[in-house]
Amino acid sequence: MTVAYGKDIRPVAMLAEIVDAVIGVDTHRDFNQVEIAYPSGAMIATRSFSNDSVGYAETLAWVFEHAPGPRLVMSIEGTRSYGAGLARVAATAGLPVIEAEQPRRTHRRGRGKSDSIDAHLAVLYAVGLDAAKLPTPRTDGDREALRILLCARGGVDHHQHRTDQPAARVAA
Repeated sequence: MTVAYGKDIRPVAMLAEIVDAVIGVDTHRDFNQVEIAYPSGAMIATRSFSNDSVGYAETLAWVFEHAPGPRLVMSIEGTRSYGAGLARVAATAGLPVIEAEQPRRTHRRGRGKSDSIDAHLAVLYAVGLDAAKLPTPRTDGDREALRILLCARGGVDHHQHRTDQPAARVAA
């Protein structure tokens, strides 16, 4: 693939051209569905792991055991919620982590809905990306702290409003 900038034409490397395998992860509260696939999208192996520190260690050990080479990337759906812990552990272990978008209904149409399908869709999402512009997780830092504070404030405001209503009815 090439991209034209003015008069210059520069080749753009796709992620599939620079990795040995892509790991796709569909995250849930209690478990994660993990798939290892070749850059072509062909599945190598798939397995489910618990979504806790023991499961993260087992996931990484399994990935390194089954991957066809050292150049890996992990595409995780839900890096700001159930996938935050795995994303942090994988990044600490030296794996590049991509924040995979949730699959659209049009991508699921005709395929059904299952955890293994969603893990595979996380792989396919990553394979087509421009290697120079990978979407990295935003699970740490100021942006995440602000998001948590705003969510907490919204919950407090909602709770305060609900507790004020009965008192207003009694006073009326």
